[in-house]
Amino acid sequence: MKYLMQFGIIIGLSLLGEVLHSAIPLPVPSSVWGMVILFILLCLKVIKLEQVEHAADFLLSIMTVMFVPVGAGLITSYPAIKNDIIGIFVIIIISTVVCFFVTGKVAQFIINKKSNEISEDDSNA
Repeated sequence: MKYLMQFGIIIGLSLLGEVLHSAIPLPVPSSVWGMVILFILLCLKVIKLEQVEHAADFLLSIMTVMFVPVGAGLITSYPAIKNDIIGIFVIIIISTVVCFFVTGKVAQFIINKKSNEISEDDSNA
């Protein structure tokens, strides 16, 4: 019963994301709306992490399986994208490198900030 409730919360927020996607004329996917709503509700402690944790962990554990239909869809639509395949790969590679770089810089910033806070606490003590 616990898992049904957790999946119900996640599905309900996904449905709310669909409604927002239809109501708000912004080019934001409904799944992103749903995740933003979940994030806000978790931050405001309207929903506790324990209320969705097991279902979310399960979905994360099977995430690779969720990409199989997308891969199959790309294979079936290859004739439509074959003229642009090199451009698509270049964009994928560049965006991946940019994401790695930004993630590394953010991680370095957070680590440096935490180490500075720790050293300030030690000097004040």
